[in-house]
Amino acid sequence: MDESLKHITAFDCLPFDTEAVTGDVLQEFMQSQSKNVFWFSAEYNANDESKLVEYDYRSNQWTAGRFVGEADFECDNHRYRITIKPRFGEKVLFRMLEEIFNIRITTSASQTSKSVDWQHYIKRIIAFIWLQKLANANLHGVPKTQVQREHKGQTIRGRLDVRRSIKPLHQNSEVISSYREKQVDEHIAQIIFQAYQILKSDFDMGKINIPDSAKDAINQIHTVVQNKVHLSESDYRNIKYKDIYLSWKPVVDLSWDIIKRKQFSLKQDKAKQGFGFFIDMAEVWEQYLRATLKKHLLPHGWRSKNEKEKQVAYKGYFFQRELIPDLVFQKENEIAIWDAKYKQMKGRYYDVDRSDFFQIHTYIQYQLNHKTVKAGGLLYPISCSPNFDEYKSPHLINEEGVKLNFSVDGIELSEGEDNEKHVQAEAAFINRIIKSIS
Repeated sequence: MDESLKHITAFDCLPFDTEAVTGDVLQEFMQSQSKNVFWFSAEYNANDESKLVEYDYRSNQWTAGRFVGEADFECDNHRYRITIKPRFGEKVLFRMLEEIFNIRITTSASQTSKSVDWQHYIKRIIAFIWLQKLANANLHGVPKTQVQREHKGQTIRGRLDVRRSIKPLHQNSEVISSYREKQVDEHIAQIIFQAYQILKSDFDMGKINIPDSAKDAINQIHTVVQNKVHLSESDYRNIKYKDIYLSWKPVVDLSWDIIKRKQFSLKQDKAKQGFGFFIDMAEVWEQYLRATLKKHLLPHGWRSKNEKEKQVAYKGYFFQRELIPDLVFQKENEIAIWDAKYKQMKGRYYDVDRSDFFQIHTYIQYQLNHKTVKAGGLLYPISCSPNFDEYKSPHLINEEGVKLNFSVDGIELSEGEDNEKHVQAEAAFINRIIKSIS
């Protein structure tokens, strides 16, 4: 086998250099790495049809999918490394992650060099996010549950068990009693413990400053958990959170995904399929929009409805379907609905996918049966300088339709540039949204 490593770099949603890589190599990359995608949220409804690589028949080119990361693999006795970076630059990615998780990514966490692989760079950012989530969760200590204990002795603790105490009282002057005490939830502690061990060994956590609140949580867990214990998917799904400990759910969900990724990578290594690590930019884009809109629309009385709230069309029929819009905001009896689309948008007719177009209209029509819809549409990262007045309609479908503001909108971002004006573009987007629902 040829031991030299061929390194190929591309950007999400943009074409590969056809002189640098062949279709056979890209197909092997896609097949071997399709399971190596990491999602931040357990609730994210990923589209199973999305691929790491797709063939664009319009341009007759192989194009990177919406995922960023890196993979090492073999094809025809040659070693390859494919790196896919965010097409709008790393600073925009960090800005999105900061808004999503309400954190500030430090220089040490975001710093990379030519000696650091892109996948390890992404992992370091995930480790930083995990630590921030853990610090934010630890408001009232590690979650605890009530357990029943038994005490045998000459004193009573809790409730006396009269029947079982007769014999030991006669023999040893002792009685048996039962009492309840709090102990750290063993499943939550085990999940956090295992995720922490993986992050230390595989995610470059040693180079990140750990917040004091996160350190305190880790120390609490280490007092009750010393060894790894196997946990099933059922153990994770059956975790119950008291109201006081609800802040722990996001970090437990993220930890469980980290554990599952590790288990899969070990299986993959045994099968000699190489190793890769990718994050889904469509998830990042959707969560970023949700966090940004929540922050700016709340002062105007608009609240985000339950994330991924499901509605059912034709309930009870064999052809019933779930309707799950990405972004739904409500103010009294008024509602606004948008779908987040991390696709290329340059103002071309074919940039608006036919299925996306009809899907958002279905969501709006469903809500019209129950509420007054003020606005709706599709939200993209926009790679052109549009006249936004031409991107919106005051009516649904045509002038005879319902009066509402339908638009194709989003944040202007330039491909392959530093996007220094990202904050200004974000503010302009928010102003257009507020105007559309006023």
